Amino acid sequence: MKRSSLLKLENGDESVSIPLLTIEGQAAGPRLLVFAAVHGDEYEGVETILRLYERLSPEELAGTLVMLPIANPYAYRAGVRISPDDDKNLARVFPGKPDGTVTERLAYELHGLIAGSDFLLDLHSGGTHYSVATLAGYYHDPGSAFGRRCRAAAEAFGSPLLWGHESIAPGRSVSSAQALGVPWLYTEAYGGRRIRPEDSALFYSGALRLMNHLGMLARSNPAELGEAPAEIRTIHGDGNFDESVVAAADGFFVPDVPLLAELRAGERIGTIRSYGGEVLDEVRASSDGVLVMLLGTPIVRSGDSIYLIAPIRD
Repeated sequence: MKRSSLLKLENGDESVSIPLLTIEGQAAGPRLLVFAAVHGDEYEGVETILRLYERLSPEELAGTLVMLPIANPYAYRAGVRISPDDDKNLARVFPGKPDGTVTERLAYELHGLIAGSDFLLDLHSGGTHYSVATLAGYYHDPGSAFGRRCRAAAEAFGSPLLWGHESIAPGRSVSSAQALGVPWLYTEAYGGRRIRPEDSALFYSGALRLMNHLGMLARSNPAELGEAPAEIRTIHGDGNFDESVVAAADGFFVPDVPLLAELRAGERIGTIRSYGGEVLDEVRASSDGVLVMLLGTPIVRSGDSIYLIAPIRD
């Protein structure tokens, strides 16, 4: 069965509906839950879900695929990262509250969907504010069966860059999944409120490869699954953008290095300049590591997140 329905949420006098796309396979199998637009200015996952829903049929599926192309309607309709209804970040309030603000109630409903699933895939990107290296993030714990399942899924997804997290910041969809014992995976991509063809291709084929890895594709198309990356690189850290280094001045940010540059502590990342040409601040690396995020827009204000470095480990 293939159906498009609505998950209705009450917001005071206003009722808000979330599209819920479901494909139930003709054979038994796991239940995969896919989120997109947890942040309202991230569109790569929306496109991926719409393509999957159009492409897949119940006859070629084992198990159930449940997809929310717009997981955060409050932020999405405004085209912004967080909900303007209560100024809360959906990716920081899981598992939510049944009697909380609109975003907390939304998180509570989504937490319930996670609880009924066997795997969570949460599709993110840099959105308006950040430029982010394209990658897949997972729970890194080779000593546990749960950690090994997450790592195997990350490798199956097919991103050449993986971000392993030994700890998970509270409030995220994946921290809810972690607490429920549901294996998970999330993505990042460049963003910019536009979809790069290479990110579109990776997200789509990666979702299919994940489904194939979970045993959900009764019939798979090798051309759609594509080739596995010749080499997989793993970086580490908690993946919390709230811990990014912030700008020390208002002005215009001019970066000197690209994403994925390997940096040494103290190396210059860029400058913040006044419109009179004066260098107001030299932005320098706070530690050794790989540059995984840069400010996505050149206009910067003091206190804005400006970069994030992930450590390299052998």
